[in-house]
Amino acid sequence: MSTATDDFIRSSGNLAYVNTWLKLVALVLLLVCLMLGAGLLIKIIDGRAEHVVPIVINQATGDAIAVDYRVIDAAGEERSPFEVHKFCEDFLTEAYTYNRYTVKTKLESIARWTVPEALTQVREALNLPRRAELIGRNAQGLAELTSFLITESKPLLKVQAYFHVKAFSSSDEIIEEADYLAVLVIKPIKRSTRSPHGLLVIEYRQSPFQNKSEDK
Repeated sequence: MSTATDDFIRSSGNLAYVNTWLKLVALVLLLVCLMLGAGLLIKIIDGRAEHVVPIVINQATGDAIAVDYRVIDAAGEERSPFEVHKFCEDFLTEAYTYNRYTVKTKLESIARWTVPEALTQVREALNLPRRAELIGRNAQGLAELTSFLITESKPLLKVQAYFHVKAFSSSDEIIEEADYLAVLVIKPIKRSTRSPHGLLVIEYRQSPFQNKSEDK
């Protein structure tokens, strides 16, 4: 075989090798373009679509409120709305569910989840002299969280909690009952044995609440 033939074969092989790589590069570029085009199309469609914003209804005023539910502590750990709901439910249960044997320990739990300034506000709302009178009659209390609303999440968490309380006699007769609206300002903190929820009440306000639908 002549030298010219060998050169022709080598050049043809090199050309085929180069063509193969060029085809591969072109295929990769085509796939990238298709992916970018698909991503752009999705963005365009998403931009035209209506986005659902979390909306809650304030039962006290009837206003619709858009809420960002992201609650993050100083360490960057996030609290879900369910965790906040559970904390408020536990807080109000400890505050208003009692009998002569548990009233002290439940108030101690409240103290662990509350700063001293807010604890004073909580004690005033609980009307401890009246509670002492009920316990003297061997009564017991019960609380039920009926509605829950996160109104702010930054810089602090602000919650409206609607709840129903009852006081029962030893014969299970209702001595008194009422509905309340509590506004809690809550600070996310690092979880600990003292505060497993990782939430701390720094302000507490409470007022009687009457559902307008019940008036009709």
